[in-house]
Amino acid sequence: MKTPSLLIVFLICSVSFGQIPDKAKVVAGAERAFEKASKAVVMPAPGCAVGVSLNGESVFEKAFGLAEMEHNVANTPQTIFESGSVAKQFTASAIVLLQQDGKLNIDDPVKKYVPELPDYGTLLTIRHLLNHTSGIRDWFAVRALSGEGAGEHIVTQQMIFDTVIRQKGLDFTPGAEYSYSNSGYQLAAMIVERVSKQKFADFVAERILKPVGMKNTGYRDDFQRITPGRAQAYSKSGDGPWRLNMPMMTAHGGGGMLTTIGDWLKWNAMLDARTWNASLVDSLETQGILNSGQKISYALGLTIGTYKGNKQIAHGGATAGYRTFLARFPDKKISIAVMCNGTAPDSNALANSFADEILGPFPDPPTAASTDKLPIQQPEKYVGLWKNERNKTATRFALTNGELRFGNTPVRAMPDGSMMVSSNKLTFKYDSAGKPTSFDATTGGDSIRFTAQADWQPSAAELAEFASEWYSDEAEAKVKFTAEGQSASISIKYSPKLILKPLYKDCFTDGEGQLVWFDRDSSGRPAAMHIGSGRMRDMPFVRVVK
Repeated sequence: MKTPSLLIVFLICSVSFGQIPDKAKVVAGAERAFEKASKAVVMPAPGCAVGVSLNGESVFEKAFGLAEMEHNVANTPQTIFESGSVAKQFTASAIVLLQQDGKLNIDDPVKKYVPELPDYGTLLTIRHLLNHTSGIRDWFAVRALSGEGAGEHIVTQQMIFDTVIRQKGLDFTPGAEYSYSNSGYQLAAMIVERVSKQKFADFVAERILKPVGMKNTGYRDDFQRITPGRAQAYSKSGDGPWRLNMPMMTAHGGGGMLTTIGDWLKWNAMLDARTWNASLVDSLETQGILNSGQKISYALGLTIGTYKGNKQIAHGGATAGYRTFLARFPDKKISIAVMCNGTAPDSNALANSFADEILGPFPDPPTAASTDKLPIQQPEKYVGLWKNERNKTATRFALTNGELRFGNTPVRAMPDGSMMVSSNKLTFKYDSAGKPTSFDATTGGDSIRFTAQADWQPSAAELAEFASEWYSDEAEAKVKFTAEGQSASISIKYSPKLILKPLYKDCFTDGEGQLVWFDRDSSGRPAAMHIGSGRMRDMPFVRVVK
């Protein structure tokens, strides 16, 4: 039977509107999540403000905890917090608006606007900066090596710029990989100023905040300026006391936005409705594509993904003691804004708890039947340390209660002889005796080589070979390597001594995600030291000769 066209329209509309939760359900879910979160806080303590909107309308705004602990001032929904990296989408928006004005192109070379950058011998574009695919080391990590990073020294825009342009090399070819770097967004903010001939904060206020109606939003471009209604930020270590932890910096662009949950909900309402500038929204939500053709989840200041089967467009932030998260579920017309002025509770987890109560209950995730599990032949031969040849890190295969794990993740055997670790397919190579020597971990078209390594236990004499002062011109940092018997450590200005643990030959870890490794010259003497971490893969140092 032919279905009348009017009925088709009705059915489509019914399905579409049926996806949007009922307002009463949304508010009730938010109330439950808020009650759990607020009751979990042991007062006196900092806290959070949380806002929820439905179809562009703010339906829930509440706060708990203290905005200012010294005078017992409570957080409210109108309290101003610092954004952290959620501000990156506004920096990206400024670039897109200038492109719409015909004043730049997002695929222009960065050197066209920042000629002070070194020539890296390859094309580095503004899009690379905004997608975090530039290969430029994160300035936080670089400055930390000098002992004058965030938290230890007043950080200015000029200091960050000087740090970035001193980098003679990149962590990788632009577009080859994704690696989160605040440096790219600091350069983007500078490009906005140079092209618009305005201060960055003024451009954003005029071209974005005013049209969207974000009346309670600005930038921390002067950390000494008084901001009425702002929450102070705090942090604590373990069971220790809360301590004031404010950002002592004028840097902004990668972060530094001062705002409220209400203003963030207005911004997300605009993005959802596309009422102001639809092409801007399209640009912000266009995911990056690597040189290999692989699409990444990061777009322009936004991450495109899913949460328990629901499309989610979100970003989190952390600056000093502030923790934030802004999420949008476009198919459900739900937005959740979380701003906290303490390092606990976790803002991302808090946003998820609200999503659980509002959008749940969710169906149980599918589980593989036990009959589908294939045995891993001779699992013990894989046990040991495996080096990631891309970033020098090492992960251990171990047998736990008879189960082979890579790090903390179970390993599954596949019918073709490969293995799976989460979404990574592991394809091994073996020597003539059948011993595994390397494997390629592949996911989404990207492949990383891992090689088998022997655990290293250097003697006191071997450690003494590295003992020296080492200098990096790019980081403007001097690091002292000390060997005391079979103990090793490095010292960085103004920082506590870092105890090093041997990992594999000529490589150490500080146990906090930072690696220290050495290259040797033709005579076998250590000639270069390298320090690497997640957002700064390789900072080279040379031996200081006295």
